[in-house]
Amino acid sequence: MKYGIKVNDKEFIVEIISAKPPVFEVVVNGKRATLIVEESREVEVVSGNEIKAEMAGTVVRIVVEEGERVEKGQPLLVLEAMKMENEIAAPTSGVVKKILVKEGEKVSVGTSLIILDSGIGEPIKVAMSGVVTKILKKPGEAVKAGEAILILEAMKMENPITAPFDGVVESINVSEGDRVSSGDVVVKIART
Repeated sequence: MKYGIKVNDKEFIVEIISAKPPVFEVVVNGKRATLIVEESREVEVVSGNEIKAEMAGTVVRIVVEEGERVEKGQPLLVLEAMKMENEIAAPTSGVVKKILVKEGEKVSVGTSLIILDSGIGEPIKVAMSGVVTKILKKPGEAVKAGEAILILEAMKMENPITAPFDGVVESINVSEGDRVSSGDVVVKIART
């Protein structure tokens, strides 16, 4: 559903992509955001990829690491507020790009806690046609620049397809035995 909204003489086009209360995926003027609407009428906006504190408190435990692949709803950290421990969960699936807080740190409402790369991996294309003979990495695995991700047989030679930068394998778009053409996207990697 798309809506035209006017606020202070400024127009916004809002499209609701997914509505699974309390989580709403929206696009506002072409920019994707996740909204979490709690019954208490508080709204947590995950601006771009930043996960922010909904309440003031102390970071008790961080349960993920940078570069780790997480699924929607998976706990990222535990925040103690008002003598209660509150799990802060991933609003979308993705890769933990940066942890901005430390255990024991006091945070206020709106403090950025974690940057989550929610699937904007960069496509890796093959430069030549051939057959994928071996896949060396799986989605969620970290890779270093120059590290082989898969092997492509072309012109009777095995050619490693390598990561052009450090990152995390977001997806592998081929299977062993697949024939690919020059320019085909075979892997997506999220920068770390």
